[in-house]
Amino acid sequence: MLVAIVAAVAMFVDDAISVVLVQAEAANHGWLAGICDGAMWGVGILTTTISINAFDGHSLTEKVLVALLVTVANVLGTKAGQLMGKRLLSSARMKTLFRREGLTLEERVSALERSKRGHL
Repeated sequence: MLVAIVAAVAMFVDDAISVVLVQAEAANHGWLAGICDGAMWGVGILTTTISINAFDGHSLTEKVLVALLVTVANVLGTKAGQLMGKRLLSSARMKTLFRREGLTLEERVSALERSKRGHL
């Protein structure tokens, strides 16, 4: 059971990071995408190693648990990554907004206030 839980946690983290990676690439944030890519390697290889060892073993229960929990972790990790990426990249959008030329101080303050209320 512990093996399946560790594999699922690693897959959850891998999926969450991979979604942030895709969002960062799409928003032209290369450093964030690169950091995500590097982090994904470690948790991805952990998931793969645990899964291969479990499927190569003799316990049918462990095989089923790994397959089931890793599948659930895929779904939940993808959604978690979408939420994390939205939050990370919305702050990047704010920085882009403030770099735009022609905004008055009042417009910048208004944008900041809207972002705190979740309207940006």
